[in-house]
Amino acid sequence: MALSPAGPDIVPPAASSSAGAAPRASRRGSDTYTYLRCWYRIDADPLKPAATYEWARNPAGGDWYRVSGYWWADGITQWKNMFYSTTTQDTLADVCRKTLAAKGIKSDLVQAVAANNALSFNYTVWTIDAAQQDARVNKLIVFGDSLSDTQNMFNASQWKLPNGTSWQAGRFSNGPVWAEYLANALRLPFYNWAIGGAATDQYLVVPGLVQQIDSWREYMDRAPDYRPANTLFAVFAGGNDLVNYGRSPEQAANAVRDSLERLAAVGATRILLVALPDVSRAPVFATRTDTASVAAQVKDYNRRLADAAAALRARYGATLRLEVFDAYALFDDLLSHPAQYGFDDAKRSCLDIPKPSSLTYVSAQTPRADCRDPARFVFWDTLHPTTRTHAWLAERIAPLVRARLLN
Repeated sequence: MALSPAGPDIVPPAASSSAGAAPRASRRGSDTYTYLRCWYRIDADPLKPAATYEWARNPAGGDWYRVSGYWWADGITQWKNMFYSTTTQDTLADVCRKTLAAKGIKSDLVQAVAANNALSFNYTVWTIDAAQQDARVNKLIVFGDSLSDTQNMFNASQWKLPNGTSWQAGRFSNGPVWAEYLANALRLPFYNWAIGGAATDQYLVVPGLVQQIDSWREYMDRAPDYRPANTLFAVFAGGNDLVNYGRSPEQAANAVRDSLERLAAVGATRILLVALPDVSRAPVFATRTDTASVAAQVKDYNRRLADAAAALRARYGATLRLEVFDAYALFDDLLSHPAQYGFDDAKRSCLDIPKPSSLTYVSAQTPRADCRDPARFVFWDTLHPTTRTHAWLAERIAPLVRARLLN
């Protein structure tokens, strides 16, 4: 298959997969190669999260580094692409770090992604599993919205949303999000289906949680030797349903329940479900009149999530480990007592956004004058946490995961 500006020349139709179906090798793309982008932060100033990339070089010879494998594009929308390779995630990261070091770039690696050339999107490299595997968890897969997204909306919007000057390389924050910190803490490869703007079910053109899981199943139809039982799944969704789309807690929770059932039905055995924080306490609600209503809806939604989780545990018994992390109580304490956790401001965003709107995230925003260190702020923009808050969240999720989902 020849290289083209936006991925493979041949775009096969979307696959339909049945529960537990084995991957069909005849459907996968032809053997080929692609190149590797090494994204890094441009400026050490914590108020400047913009990132850019270098093309990876072969450490042995200095030529462009090639990743061997094959493509699969989902339908005709080429940002929905993925590259499958036997190359490990650790190897890709190591090649990128060596590339940056050779260029005298001292910034941390943000991400290593596949791309055919300068006009390509950022594509995930899926590391093909070994034919022989033990029972241990060997990867983290995340579904959700902008609290977890690392590049999916960025790609879908042709790198316009969120703005690359004020948010970091597709993250709705000034640095890594909680799922990245969690994956690093657990030393697991991380694959992400979360997308900014997602609800629990389809909203306009944005795939919701239900559609993300359908997409995951389609992609896994071309991943040889993939076993859902060896994956730690994380689900964190529901905020957009209540904050932006006017859906009821019952509608949102039912969609999550259906999504969890889909995962369990195809072999998922370890699922982390993150309860919704009280989003009505985010700075965006300083300019809204529905604070009390949304606060009540969040409580109702979380109660329904807990009920759904209990029902699934009863249904699947010991074959399903499903843990609910109480992010509601955690953030309630953080927002009420920020100083106890090393934060100064839990009411305002670091970015100065006096009139939040749908256009906020496509434009560069300026930090407020008294936000000299975003690590002292809970919120980066009027709805999303700073990367330090994301790290703080991951630090509290990790012990639960280690104790109940990894062992």
